[in-house]
Amino acid sequence: MTAIDVAGFFQGVWAQIADAEGAAGERSERWFKIAGCTLRVRFIGMNLLKVVIPALSHLETAPSKLDADLTLHCWDCKSLGMELPKAPVSIEAFKPRGEVQGLNNARFHAAFEIGPRLLSLMDAHRREAVYCVGDAANIPRYVVAEPIRGILSWFMRENGRQLLHAGAVGTPGGGVLLLGPGGAGKSNTALGCLASDLRYASDDFCAVSTDGSPVVYSLYSTGKTHEGDWDRHPFLAQLAPNLDPERVEKAIYFLNDAAPHKLIPSFPLKAILFPRKAGATCEIRPIPAVTALRIAAPGTAKLLPDAGAEVLRCLAKLVRAVPCYELLLGSRPELIPALISELLATGHVGVL
Repeated sequence: MTAIDVAGFFQGVWAQIADAEGAAGERSERWFKIAGCTLRVRFIGMNLLKVVIPALSHLETAPSKLDADLTLHCWDCKSLGMELPKAPVSIEAFKPRGEVQGLNNARFHAAFEIGPRLLSLMDAHRREAVYCVGDAANIPRYVVAEPIRGILSWFMRENGRQLLHAGAVGTPGGGVLLLGPGGAGKSNTALGCLASDLRYASDDFCAVSTDGSPVVYSLYSTGKTHEGDWDRHPFLAQLAPNLDPERVEKAIYFLNDAAPHKLIPSFPLKAILFPRKAGATCEIRPIPAVTALRIAAPGTAKLLPDAGAEVLRCLAKLVRAVPCYELLLGSRPELIPALISELLATGHVGVL
């Protein structure tokens, strides 16, 4: 088997940055503060601005005179008359989570989404990344709701954070993670809290740090629900949702536009809740850490490229650090925020 020249492939891609800049008529640069880390995003051409910026806009910050923790170069190949960089691997190397086998190691990271043709690369030593797409017009709606997710996962990992498939709501004094499998009720629970005093950090992916007392960080200012969920939370229909024309995919809420005062960039983690659609009453019940870990473990690693044992280690630390509870959602979703607020304020669990 011929050895893959990983460093050579990445060096070739870095050289293409200059080619893209030469082909682009316009360039733009934006800066973001994500989980305490500085991300500089360079748009070579303007087509990806509308893909990357909206979901991250609540974390945008002024340009820094200091070096960024990561510089990300973005371009759309079609508009620049370029081809996507060709990876020196066979088709079997492209794995379901997105990672490209043979191009990932301690320094280099690579992921490719075959359908929309999205290539994500990062060199941890150079602190540089590339996000290029075949055609920005073909970017799926879910990518606009959660852009550059693979790159953010690697970026956070390099800086002592971990992406988790979780909702998150709270106050500056503390909040909760909402963990569990798809369909458990994380999004509805998190978005339902917009009508309360609780503030919103995530309905799907957030970042956490486990050094010392755990902290939760917002990544995206977006949320997603099916239109049928407006029966449970009628106010969501007033948040200018972006609707799927085919009415198949979830509605997307860009909350930095619709409800910026409800967003929170971070909070100390006080508890972990596992929503479950059950019962007539809304109830919070304590569960053992080992049970919590068993429920939480499968959710994140299968959704992030090149994710491994670090996800399980992070979750194991979290369930040992804070109390874990089952949240029975009941039949009156408007009562859930009050129950969560009571837990955060007093540490007591209850039934409504």
